[in-house]
Amino acid sequence: MDNLEEMHKFLDSYNLPKLTQEEADNLNRPVTRKEIETAIKNIPKNKTPGPDGFPGEFYQPFREDLIPILFKLFQKIRKDGTLPDTFYEANITLIPKPDKDTTKKENYKPISLMNIDAKILNKILATRIQQFIKRIIHHDKVGFIPGTQGWFNIRKSINVIHHINKLRNKNHMVISIDAEKAFDKIQQPFMIKTRNKMGIEGKYLNIIKAIYDKPIANIILNGQKLNTIPRKQERDKDALYHHSYLT
Repeated sequence: MDNLEEMHKFLDSYNLPKLTQEEADNLNRPVTRKEIETAIKNIPKNKTPGPDGFPGEFYQPFREDLIPILFKLFQKIRKDGTLPDTFYEANITLIPKPDKDTTKKENYKPISLMNIDAKILNKILATRIQQFIKRIIHHDKVGFIPGTQGWFNIRKSINVIHHINKLRNKNHMVISIDAEKAFDKIQQPFMIKTRNKMGIEGKYLNIIKAIYDKPIANIILNGQKLNTIPRKQERDKDALYHHSYLT
């Protein structure tokens, strides 16, 4: 049995939380002009633009002109289940980690700079799922969950330790596990299948699939663009670190 078959077997036997039909329909509804306007208003300022060169500061003052264009575009994306090629493009460059020795390559991290119109669509999709996130994600997960903070679990851990200390049987252990590059190593089929098992399907899931279809990137090195490559996270990072080390 290959990995894909094992994945399907595991997820089919596991009792995952699931959205109701009403919640799934809410995810699948067409993008509205109001959602586009809200996403544009919340675009961070003073950020480096993607390959098309248009920063967030361009979208905000011209949003009245841009909203109808984006509205028609997102309608077509929903209908066809495909994205414009520019939505897949990104520039990857290195930025230094704060307060680190910039002469050492390990003190730099790569970032992907995407076009703002693609980010607007991604933001709308993310905002929609956020309202249901606490229903489908376990309550012990606090990272990237609205209304939660890391210290919530620190407090829980302290409470567990205090509880164990009161027990006669102290045969317990607290283990801290860090999954190295967990996000980078997630496989797309597993991610898609998991969402499907949770009731995330239809037009919404089709757009998610399209986003991961054929991303490409140009690595920016010393102000120059290297040859376009498929945007596979590990490959990009390794290549970028390698080139920065050689130069």
